[in-house]
Amino acid sequence: MSVDARLDPTPRSALPPAPRRPWWLLALATGTLALLVYMLWAYVPPDIATSRADMHGDQVRYGLLVAHIGFGAIATVTGLLQLWPRLRAHRPRLHRWTGRAYFFLGVFPAAVLAIPVTLWAEQGVSNQAALLVTTGIWLATGIAGLRAARERRFADHRAWMIRNFAVTLSLSTSRLWGGPLALIVFSLEDSRVYEGDLTAMIHDMASAGAWLSLTANLLVAEACIRRRTRRRAP
Repeated sequence: MSVDARLDPTPRSALPPAPRRPWWLLALATGTLALLVYMLWAYVPPDIATSRADMHGDQVRYGLLVAHIGFGAIATVTGLLQLWPRLRAHRPRLHRWTGRAYFFLGVFPAAVLAIPVTLWAEQGVSNQAALLVTTGIWLATGIAGLRAARERRFADHRAWMIRNFAVTLSLSTSRLWGGPLALIVFSLEDSRVYEGDLTAMIHDMASAGAWLSLTANLLVAEACIRRRTRRRAP
């Protein structure tokens, strides 16, 4: 024990609790970055021959897809930085610049490019609808968060950006639904639902994964927001 500690008359029970280490954030960052590396693996360096989606030799379509993925990667990395509490508390200026990069170099261009990429998607109308709804919510929550920050409504800003980052992550977490959905769909391969139609099965897995990922992520985001609100209530 140090001399200062022995001379300090304040009892240990009266001292403020040590700040919690954000282990949940470390786990989220590790899992998210692992998924991001997997997604980028086929597109870095850009080569249409290694694309996971069939581009039918269309270089323009491939270029838009790669740009969308690239801006989405920027949104993912900068979004994780935005969640880090020490950055916001001890480096507020860096936090603000990271937030600007998140929206203007990540979310906004990725969402705009998602529109033609989605319209070219070949996994069915339900999948296209899910992706377009995701894109709309992505833009709407981002704009709402930006507006709240400019009006200095910082509690609202944080809530909107939690929702927005949940949508950002939904583009990655949809892959996590692939395994469970494959088990369900392929168990019905020879049933009257599919009658061996592999294309219909793939379309259903893609659309269900997109809808489930968006819905689950937004539910988790709302739970986090409500928990933060209750903890800060007098």
